[in-house]
Amino acid sequence: MTGVALATPVPVLALTDGVTSRVVWLDDGERYVYAYLSSVYEAPVEERHLRSNDRLRITSVRSTDLRAVEYFRWDGEIRRVGDGYEQDAPRNQTRRLEIRVTPRYRQRLVGTRWTVELAESFGDGIVLVTAERLPILSALLRGWRP
Repeated sequence: MTGVALATPVPVLALTDGVTSRVVWLDDGERYVYAYLSSVYEAPVEERHLRSNDRLRITSVRSTDLRAVEYFRWDGEIRRVGDGYEQDAPRNQTRRLEIRVTPRYRQRLVGTRWTVELAESFGDGIVLVTAERLPILSALLRGWRP
């Protein structure tokens, strides 16, 4: 690869606990899911997220347990969809997500081309998640695989 190619920025979702880093491809406008077992209701939850202009936002939540959706305390209708319940999130955005990883809650991030099992990758602790644009070389050094 040439120096120009290695310096070309690529859109990624970067995850780190300060020791370990993972980088996965995430285009602007692309969606992914943060899935876990609710610590309160022990029910599966899927938070649907979106990368938009190098920021992250939650767009909706889904669970088979109504209480797990109600836990978010958002205004708006909770809908019955198939075997579960869904609700749209209020407008929001952030530059980074901070996730407290606890292995028993089976937390994972799932994109179109990748899955990151958080406890497997980071153990028990805090993981910071950010939307970034990194030079290909930097992304490769942090564990990105195209």
